[in-house]
Amino acid sequence: MRALFNFLVKHNDWFLFLLLEGISLVLIVRFNNYQSATFFTSAGSMAGNVYSAFVDVNRYFHLKKENDGLLAQNLALTRELSELKEQMTEYKNASALADDSLVNAIGSGYKFLTASVINNSLNKVNNFITLNKGTADGVASEMGVFNSDGIVGVVYLASENRALVIPLLNSKSSVSCRVKGSDSFCSLSWDGGDPRYSTLIDLPRYAQFEKGDTVVTSGFSSIFPSDLPVGTVENIEDSADGMFYTVRVKLFVDFSSLTSVFIVGNDKFKEQNVLERSGKNFK
Repeated sequence: MRALFNFLVKHNDWFLFLLLEGISLVLIVRFNNYQSATFFTSAGSMAGNVYSAFVDVNRYFHLKKENDGLLAQNLALTRELSELKEQMTEYKNASALADDSLVNAIGSGYKFLTASVINNSLNKVNNFITLNKGTADGVASEMGVFNSDGIVGVVYLASENRALVIPLLNSKSSVSCRVKGSDSFCSLSWDGGDPRYSTLIDLPRYAQFEKGDTVVTSGFSSIFPSDLPVGTVENIEDSADGMFYTVRVKLFVDFSSLTSVFIVGNDKFKEQNVLERSGKNFK
């Protein structure tokens, strides 16, 4: 307190000057119309600027709340858009199912479902495909999967809302096929190479076919009906023992752009599967 008193005493001339200056300004503004109008106009403008700055600062501190609201709105719109896209995909799949020539060619006795591919791989020896349908939709293991171009694979596992498919591009895949126009059947398998091609193995040498012929499903399984398209004969070679042909097949399905598929099943084949498996246990 003593230091403050000493400071005021030491600079009392300055404080007196400022006091008198303030009194002079008040008298000038108070008793002169022009100076009074100028002062209050400037004061109003300054007050407006101060208020505007205050509003800007207030808005700045409320930006987080506004941003949180916008984020919540965006999230809701994103969810709505995702649901609309899924509904549109279902509609397109249903329309494709109604118009697809393969479905019409298969005939009655089969049930069909549409599904969308939500995960797919091409660069592994054992690739898998995940579909957006499961047991809740009627999907079960050992159901066939195909699209408008040809066969895709076989359902391996199914949960309530998802299904895992072993595609043709999997070393564990084995589909009974034949060359169209020939009664000789063999197995289609994949060696882990080019995803555009697969191989027919153990095709009898007496089978009559040539390069460019169409390969179709044989129908000798409980999974695929007969005559579903698979691919075309690309190259013919002798097997290692010279007893069979090994045929390189160019697949009809482009697995790199696979988006929508059909799932096919037949309840009567369950009885066939049980019977055939019981026969395998015979000793």
